[in-house]
Amino acid sequence: MVNEMADIQSIKNIGIIGRGAIGVNIAFNLQLAVNIKTTLFVRDNNDLNHQLTLLDADGNTHQINTPQQFLSQQALKQIDILVIPVKQYQIEALLQELAPILGSQTAILLLHNGMGGIELAQKYLPNNPLLVGTTTDGVYKSSPTCFSQTAVGQFDIGIVDEEHPSDNGEQSDWEYLEYLHPNLRWRNDIVFALYQKIAVNAAINPLTALKNCKNGELLNYHDDIKKIKEEIFDLYEFMNLPLDNHALSQHIDAVILLTKDNYSSMHQDFHNGRETEVDGILGFLLDKAKETGMKIPIIQTLYKQIKAGSK
Repeated sequence: MVNEMADIQSIKNIGIIGRGAIGVNIAFNLQLAVNIKTTLFVRDNNDLNHQLTLLDADGNTHQINTPQQFLSQQALKQIDILVIPVKQYQIEALLQELAPILGSQTAILLLHNGMGGIELAQKYLPNNPLLVGTTTDGVYKSSPTCFSQTAVGQFDIGIVDEEHPSDNGEQSDWEYLEYLHPNLRWRNDIVFALYQKIAVNAAINPLTALKNCKNGELLNYHDDIKKIKEEIFDLYEFMNLPLDNHALSQHIDAVILLTKDNYSSMHQDFHNGRETEVDGILGFLLDKAKETGMKIPIIQTLYKQIKAGSK
């Protein structure tokens, strides 16, 4: 009986906002986790209880049996950590919605392309423990209820708290988060990891949208990729970011190869008439360039082309 009570007390409740590709992929990872209860939160009652399926990178089809609930104060009460894998332009409205209904004991994990989410979370949910993450997984929504996993990448995570930084994953309070991903890695320098992800997204996503191609087909546009990289590296050097250009260039190339069969999220949004995350990616780089007095004309052109062709 004592052991049963201990097991009950050790159960962790993980909530995931929405049913996007990354969120459903995490729900898939958590299905076999021990002492983890996962909930997918939807914001439209019409989306409740639709059966979700995921085709993994090995070609196997899986049913996603994670319970789905309507987002509400009552439903959020038992959640230990709320994963927020939404579009960059959706973050502020969501955080405003969460502010009056999410208890301060619930941690939040931001997972999105682009930058700016940390500042918004600290503004609207200043008392909640804050973590951020980034992943190189390849996964996309092939239909409203079907998802395709094209590559299992790396999942970097860190705590946004200068007084209590993560320590290479040896944070006992967060050990259960290892179930989020088979290749989870704690980063003390998570903010720099986000700058690394910005570089990856800036080099890959806009070009796949404009060339209407999968990530791997960017190998046919080597000169374009090289010029984009050069502008990013020059900007990062001017900003004194401690990132090695050669290593970052190799990382971008590695992500292209790893996710060669994937359509980037910007490609999917651009070609389906949806708003893209270009403001949080290229727009962010343009803002930083403006602050430093630099010119990044190729990125400026890409930004204008995406804005002109998207919703």
